[in-house]
Amino acid sequence: MERTRTRNLLTAAVALSALAVGYAVAAAPEPAQAHGAFTYPASRTYACFQDATGGSSGGALAPTNPACVDALAEGGDYAYWNWFGNLISNSAGRHREFVADGELCGPTPQFSAFNAARDDWPSTPLQANTTVEFLHNAWAPHPGSFFTYVTKSGWDPEQPLTWDDLELIDTAVNPPLRSGGEAGAEYYWDVDLPDRSGRHVVYSVWERSDSPEAFYNCSDVVFSGGTGQPGPTDPPDPTDPPEPTDPPEPTDPPDPTDPPADAYCTAEFRISNEWSGGFQAEVEVTAGEDGADGWMVDWVFANGQAVSSLWNGTVVNHGSHHEVRSLPHNALLDPGESTTFGFTADHPGGVNIVPLPDCGPA
Repeated sequence: MERTRTRNLLTAAVALSALAVGYAVAAAPEPAQAHGAFTYPASRTYACFQDATGGSSGGALAPTNPACVDALAEGGDYAYWNWFGNLISNSAGRHREFVADGELCGPTPQFSAFNAARDDWPSTPLQANTTVEFLHNAWAPHPGSFFTYVTKSGWDPEQPLTWDDLELIDTAVNPPLRSGGEAGAEYYWDVDLPDRSGRHVVYSVWERSDSPEAFYNCSDVVFSGGTGQPGPTDPPDPTDPPEPTDPPEPTDPPDPTDPPADAYCTAEFRISNEWSGGFQAEVEVTAGEDGADGWMVDWVFANGQAVSSLWNGTVVNHGSHHEVRSLPHNALLDPGESTTFGFTADHPGGVNIVPLPDCGPA
């Protein structure tokens, strides 16, 4: 197998829309200091963010790729400014139960526009049957495993992506991390690419080992140099996780709103009152089966909201990213016990999207 470390430039081999489409925002939100996605091959959200900003970190959103134009019109700008936050906070390794067929690229409402089955998403060129260095942005390091899949030969990009369309090609556990990447700190590791030809999806699941949280991303790629036929050798490693073609467990899936048994804590966000220019919200924190001794809840606002006052916790803001930590009187929680904190926030305009908070030890 040929080995290459040469990174091709991200390309979008699609015609530009005949209409001039522009989407403006008053100011680019500062990215949250957490989470991540593939920058090579570029995830669908990162590729559209690059297309919409011309490679800069801020300014107006003005995509030219037709698929990105439609994703912005349908889903709004949340997934653009938070391209690194395509996650489910409590999947706890049960990916098939929480991510339905047809929703692999955007399993939550904020990212659902990126599920569109079409063949004109921005793509990265790859050479089949080579070894390539993959790059995954890390706004903040999380220990865990990266499961990388590729769609099978004969896959149709104009049909909804399903788990049965995927073949596991690589598992990386706690890969090395370095600074100075295209979008900041990045994980990097080598992946042996299979024999493929034409347009495919590289699918990534980043499963944290310190939290039930997991990240899901589609990267659109175009393979050259392959026959498009499955190779007769290289059977799956028996130590690898089960192929995604394995049927799901016969038991009924849990309600996705229920916290997994091994979660340290969970957080539920509720808006209790709204007025012109602001709102009030409450967040309920519930300890997992082992209780909690100090907790932290963090989330990312989509449209310029900012906490102005808060009670029953301490808050630190990093632009649109907010972190709230427990106080001495509510830090210690018995198993299943809950506490709440509340706040008022400024809201300059736009849709007041309820964020998806993450809860963990302080």
